[in-house]
Amino acid sequence: MCAQAPEVPGQARGDEESFDYDAFISYAHDDRPVAAGIQKGLHRIGRRMGHLHALRVFRDATDLTASPDLWGKVTGAMDRARYLIVVLSPHSATSGWVDKEVGHWLARRGPGRLLFVVASGDLTWDEHTGRFDPDRSEVALPVLTKPGVLATEPFYVDVSEDSPWDHRAAIFREKIIDLAAPIHGKPKYELASEDLREQRRFRRLRRAAIAGLVLLTVLAIAAAAVAIVQQQEAVRQRDDAVALALTAASRDATGNPAVALALAAEGSLAPQSPLWQATNTLANAGVAFSHRTAQQIRAPLTGHTDSVTATAFSPDGTRLASAGYDKTVRLWDSATGRQVGEPLTGHNNGVYSVAFSRDGTRLASAGYDRTVRLWDPATGRQVGEPLVGHTDGVYSVAFSPDGGQLASAGADQTVRLWDLESGRPAGEPLTGHTGWVYSVAFSPDGTRLATAGVDQTVRLWDRATGRQVGEPLVGHTDEVHSVAFSPDGSRLASAGFDKTVRLWDPATGHQVGEPLTGHTGWVYSVAFSADGSRLASGGFDKTVRLWDPATGKQVGEQLTGHTNPVNSVAFSPNSTRLATASADRTVRLWDLLPGREVSDMLTGHTGWVFSVAFSPDGTRLATASRDNTVRLWNPATGRPVGEPLIGHTGWVYSVVFSPNGTRLATASRDRTVRLWNPATGRQVGDPLTGHTDGVYSVAFSPDGTRLASTGADQTVRLWDLTTGRLVGDPLTGHTNGVNAVVFSPDGTRLATAGRDSTVRLWDPARGRQVGDSLTGHYNGVFSVAFSRDGRQLASGGFDKTVRLWDPATGRPIGEPLVGHTGWVNAMAFSQDGKRLATAGYDTTVRLWQPLWDANAACELAVPYVTRAQLREYMPSDWEPKCRYTE
Repeated sequence: MCAQAPEVPGQARGDEESFDYDAFISYAHDDRPVAAGIQKGLHRIGRRMGHLHALRVFRDATDLTASPDLWGKVTGAMDRARYLIVVLSPHSATSGWVDKEVGHWLARRGPGRLLFVVASGDLTWDEHTGRFDPDRSEVALPVLTKPGVLATEPFYVDVSEDSPWDHRAAIFREKIIDLAAPIHGKPKYELASEDLREQRRFRRLRRAAIAGLVLLTVLAIAAAAVAIVQQQEAVRQRDDAVALALTAASRDATGNPAVALALAAEGSLAPQSPLWQATNTLANAGVAFSHRTAQQIRAPLTGHTDSVTATAFSPDGTRLASAGYDKTVRLWDSATGRQVGEPLTGHNNGVYSVAFSRDGTRLASAGYDRTVRLWDPATGRQVGEPLVGHTDGVYSVAFSPDGGQLASAGADQTVRLWDLESGRPAGEPLTGHTGWVYSVAFSPDGTRLATAGVDQTVRLWDRATGRQVGEPLVGHTDEVHSVAFSPDGSRLASAGFDKTVRLWDPATGHQVGEPLTGHTGWVYSVAFSADGSRLASGGFDKTVRLWDPATGKQVGEQLTGHTNPVNSVAFSPNSTRLATASADRTVRLWDLLPGREVSDMLTGHTGWVFSVAFSPDGTRLATASRDNTVRLWNPATGRPVGEPLIGHTGWVYSVVFSPNGTRLATASRDRTVRLWNPATGRQVGDPLTGHTDGVYSVAFSPDGTRLASTGADQTVRLWDLTTGRLVGDPLTGHTNGVNAVVFSPDGTRLATAGRDSTVRLWDPARGRQVGDSLTGHYNGVFSVAFSRDGRQLASGGFDKTVRLWDPATGRPIGEPLVGHTGWVNAMAFSQDGKRLATAGYDTTVRLWQPLWDANAACELAVPYVTRAQLREYMPSDWEPKCRYTE
């Protein structure tokens, strides 16, 4: 329902005070498609030939530039606009920005030129108080619910059913004309007529233009070569623009690491050559993804039309059941996230709980209509008559482990047991709670029942006698909303409105440890994983948290994504997935497999490891250590190959393979460089001497004819491997010892790392430094390595970090990589460029995933992301590079 459009004066826009914009659109980020559709419609409706837009409309995504004073930019644009258009939805209702913008407008301009568009949700005007009714308007901004804030009901249009908000769609275009008419200062019929005339005029001119283009075809052919070049440049510029936009979107998508990684990968793959900004963001997104505790799987499961109150996995994990205030129970395919069949209907009020029987052949639901119902999940049909007996709403239901009975708990302060064969009550109701009973659960052996309620207690019951066991478990300081047994029955978990989760020993009734704290609002649900290693909780703060029940500590960061309170949590039978149900009308699935570690450890050296190198074919890894030895490893298995190479009389600082893999060069504190046969482990020829202090690093040129070495004497030296003699004078510039040296893959550059905290690039042919030093490490740099394509340069140092650089620009790629607990002494890229190995004073070698590789990022993100999730960030005709599901 739309409010009546306001009467408009006959004056034209040009007769009014001069403004930069005809309208300013205020909206929440999640309503961006609606705002974009409104802007396009206002631009086009009533547009005259020769004019770019009919109206000048400000929208932050298209008109706002970066600024440290963002609010100042926004208010400045609002003050230069004639009208304010506010997009109302549940998202904007909780957006502090939208509320702040409308409050600013009302304070400065009043309500006279305030227009509203309802994107979703309900909006109800209260004529008596001169405001939108806060109890019946889920989309009303806080500022609009203040009494007397608006003199009369404002003009608004409802576009909630007009997705995807295309201005060419007749119904949506009609509503945009409603919106545009007062801004144009014309009656709606007049604006619609002008718009129709302009469209017809445009079509006539288009036909004439097509005829003219036919005549110009011959001339166009002559200019084709130039046009192709210009088109290629336009495509390049467009690809770069898309890459930057996707890169920015990735940085903003902090709530979903997989989406952020996918956007970063798309940004890196958009142009022919990745932009440094895209590579930088890709590396950061890769690190964030590897650190995740859980990852949401694809898009939320949608279908419920009101708050989703409960969810449960079938025993085989193939189905997921959910229940909601919309009076339905729904079944989902847990593998695809798609709804299975039609909703299960029968309840005539909200459904609060669902549970599968142990054999999966029955599904029970409990509702506010005071009934418990049984369903056949295979057919979706109700089995038998509803179980009646409760005198008020039923909040919870649970099957006994043997499948013979069903327990239910409700607002009538009772717990009831039902015989599933007869459908009749099994004994008298269990009484004792002095308020509503929110939750009931069977112990794993089926001999006990646990309940939780408004009276702030948890109670245990003997299933056979129906009597309470011991005293109530007290400790919560507010209502207790959920209770669950651990798989072995040794622990009982409860969740309450006092914002805590508590663990109990059901044998003694004593609380175990301190309350589990972290939630900032009421905790609605708690569940153990099937293996008992994790406890999940969800609550009013819209988050899900994972806990280690053995220690009582939270595991990883809270899981975010729901936009309203989380009402229910449930683990899959194999403990690898978590389902959550929320008042935001969605069910979400989370992958609980541990975050993919970005490094593995190889151990064996008895001293600090200074250097590491892959063989050209990638089958061997060489390391050098303070223990005076060089060791060879199989990187596929992490096991040593043969005995250590012995010969140096001091610490071995550096090791490197020749390009053909037949030689190994090492540099040592004993001031020598040595050559080895890696196949036999024997030294080849005499040591190379010339350095006046310890030799820290050595590197082969790509053609294998030269060897570069650096040392404590602050020099870089080049050697002719045919003669074993020095080539030219030493390269100087570092102001302290030079710890590492490496050739670029094409041999045109040398990179060095020094104790002066810098990385430097050199031209080995001329013996000169190229460009400025690369700075960022805050202490000595000990290692440096080029990727196999020369596009990345890695360095590691005394600050325990690994850093990635773009050697073409000298800019850093991503944030520093952390993990080593000691100095990072050496590093090397694998031959295929997919791994980076680093070695440290912590006596470990770490193998890093290719954070810079967009294709590898695609492989990681694809299982969790759909094309639909990314479409809003991409141009309508843009095809994603990674292969996502729909």
